[in-house]
Amino acid sequence: MKKNLFLLFLLFSSSVFAQKEEPLLKPSRVIFYNVENLFDTIDDPAINDAEYLPSSKNEWNTKKYKTKLNHSAKVFAAMLDTIQPLVIGMSEIENIKVLQDLIAQPALKKFNFGIVHHDSPDERGIDVAFLYNKDIVESIFDATLKVDLGNGDKTRDILYFKASVSEEMSVWFFVNHWPSRRGGAEESDDKRMIASKVLKSKIDNLLQGEPFARVIVMGDFNDNPGDASLKNLSPVVDKKQKAQPLVNLMLPLQGKKEFTLKYKAESDIFDQFIVSLNLLDPKNQYFIRNSSASVFKPRWILYNHKTYGLIPNRTFTNGKWVNGYSDHLPVYFDLLVK
Repeated sequence: MKKNLFLLFLLFSSSVFAQKEEPLLKPSRVIFYNVENLFDTIDDPAINDAEYLPSSKNEWNTKKYKTKLNHSAKVFAAMLDTIQPLVIGMSEIENIKVLQDLIAQPALKKFNFGIVHHDSPDERGIDVAFLYNKDIVESIFDATLKVDLGNGDKTRDILYFKASVSEEMSVWFFVNHWPSRRGGAEESDDKRMIASKVLKSKIDNLLQGEPFARVIVMGDFNDNPGDASLKNLSPVVDKKQKAQPLVNLMLPLQGKKEFTLKYKAESDIFDQFIVSLNLLDPKNQYFIRNSSASVFKPRWILYNHKTYGLIPNRTFTNGKWVNGYSDHLPVYFDLLVK
């Protein structure tokens, strides 16, 4: 009898221990980071990567490439020091090889990352991509949305994938890098609105079929949360369906002098998360902590500019390699499980 009771105790203890150690039951972090020109040193004739070759004016060599990988990995590792990753969205990566080199860095080796990547038509060859935690996320499928700017003008695709986080929960992830403000914000507004309409059309169609779908949109939008291209993303669905509206998690930060990048004295929050409302309800099994997102800004990834104060410490300044991290700051939020 005592032996049977002891065995039952062991089984119960093992069950409780397994539940405590189950990765899914821990908080998980969602990150987006524009890593700023993560290029390898190999010439790719299909793209314009001339700036990032050993023969270029940047003298982009193996030492600089390895430093860039190390710095990017250091940022992610610091953001994941006390919490497990769910998904990391990235922009300005050259190809799948740099992603493979990134997750092989010592600081990230402990994570079981999968990669979602497609080559984009961007003339510079910069793409968007996802890393996802294969211990708790299963990719169902992935694809791209083409952004046709017309007149032969090329830009990044919007990458998306549907993933299963548990038997009860699937999530649609979208990562964006909308057309830049090169030439001026007003002159390029139409281009970002085109990208916005492409994304909106996809989400509207998705919500027609799945009114309660969980949606997480992230990226470098080259616009602020209050700009027209971001306001355009409210879904249009049949009134009989209770589709989830989208909420920009970065909007509250816009009036608090927060920034993810700076141009001279201007502070911008171009790096954002936009999520479906059902992810903000703490009554649900899965929800976003405090219904908010944050900017990751430790002092060591910032530079104290003599005129503009603290700014992101970028890789190159005025054509000179300054051994920095990126011209953008990463953003994140935490997903909690009851």
